[in-house]
Amino acid sequence: MTFIVKTRKVLLNKLLNRRQLSVELLHPNKPTPSQESVVKELASKYKADERNVVVYGLRTSFGGNRTTGFALIYDTQQYLLKFEPKFRLRRRGIIPKRDGSRKGWKEVKSKLKKTRGAEKTKIYMSRKTDKREVIRAQKETYLKGFVGK
Repeated sequence: MTFIVKTRKVLLNKLLNRRQLSVELLHPNKPTPSQESVVKELASKYKADERNVVVYGLRTSFGGNRTTGFALIYDTQQYLLKFEPKFRLRRRGIIPKRDGSRKGWKEVKSKLKKTRGAEKTKIYMSRKTDKREVIRAQKETYLKGFVGK
């Protein structure tokens, strides 16, 4: 797919160890480019690793031909894991998706409102898992995959 990438408002954020940019894509008479193709193009343009580039918020203007969005280019993979929001890490498959349903959690919550004492803690513990530990372990295994390469 052929498209032209123009970057605007390139900021070097030293606190978060990343470059923040506003991206404009010109693709006359072509469909909107995929995020993967935009990531590859930005990685080659800024001489960065593709795994450290995050593209989000792509919006195609009415009539096509032009898309705008945002991109973040992190210095290392560790900074990406540290500063990126969890929902974007879930989209990339770095941390696991949530299990269970929202309805199930709400049912447990309403059941907790009706009970008291030891029974309440028993109901709560049957539903609860230590999500922080699961996410931390998943991030560590993800990083170990890059150390060997």
